[in-house]
Amino acid sequence: MSGKGRPSGRALPQREVARRERQAEPEGPRVPRLLGWLSGPTIDTTWPPIGRSLGRGFLTVGSSPLILLSSFGLVFALWVALVALGLEGPPGRLVNLLALPPVSTYFDALNGVTIYGFGLLGFLAATGFLLVRALLLAVLTALVVRIYEGEGTLGEALRRGLRIAPVTAVVGLLSLSTMILGSVVLPFLGPGFGFLGSILLLVAAMFFLVFAPVLALRRPDLPLTEVIRRAARAALMPGSRHLLMSLLYIFLALPVLLALTPGGSELGVNPGLATWVWALLCTFVHLGFLAAFAYRFMTVEDEIPEEPVRARRR
Repeated sequence: MSGKGRPSGRALPQREVARRERQAEPEGPRVPRLLGWLSGPTIDTTWPPIGRSLGRGFLTVGSSPLILLSSFGLVFALWVALVALGLEGPPGRLVNLLALPPVSTYFDALNGVTIYGFGLLGFLAATGFLLVRALLLAVLTALVVRIYEGEGTLGEALRRGLRIAPVTAVVGLLSLSTMILGSVVLPFLGPGFGFLGSILLLVAAMFFLVFAPVLALRRPDLPLTEVIRRAARAALMPGSRHLLMSLLYIFLALPVLLALTPGGSELGVNPGLATWVWALLCTFVHLGFLAAFAYRFMTVEDEIPEEPVRARRR
């Protein structure tokens, strides 16, 4: 059969049909470029919506007694370890003991400075805290991915988690390096712009690095540098609303969860019952976001381009 169109016996792909329908529609008012990330995607995308991703993440974590009990036990063990090393509070730091990088990286550095002071010893302590957290994050990520994959034994998941520990360590070290660089440069911008810049640095670190541990689990054949590049490439895919989700997590983890902690600003090493309950609830929120990010990445991992996508001129 000849002709300019497609063969009549072959149906058009669903994406091609949707694209042609949108081209036939009249173009509405354009969203300003600076506010474009607030609008819906203008192209076909298989990225799941943020609400559905969070619902799937919280359901995944909440339905796993292993993840819940192990994470709650880790919160208690980490707090006891910090107190044994000399931390004197405040109890508000309980809420982010199992936070995702770079929020957790910020608290690792803060705990190192609080216990050992500024200087080389405090920096080494922060790095040690970061490496311990990298190991825990790798194992928790492996447990979450195991649920989504629906296969593999617990022992296999733990081994996979240990294998990606270098990736989670690099994610933490890159986040720490970003914050150190910001602490040197941002004070020159003044208190207002400096504070805004520090928040944006946290958002940028999460935006580019949060997919790396999941990618390392799914593609153990990739070298470390390619894992970091490919994770950033996934974050830059159009239609993901990934920036909005990263902003949401940073906003929840830092001002909201901390501000609502009962007795969170008081000095002391013996948190009350309400503080412990709130800390465990916040731990569930952190792990829910971890599972939501993993779910989003695994939904679109086959669509990540092998090479950086060059923007075409209109």
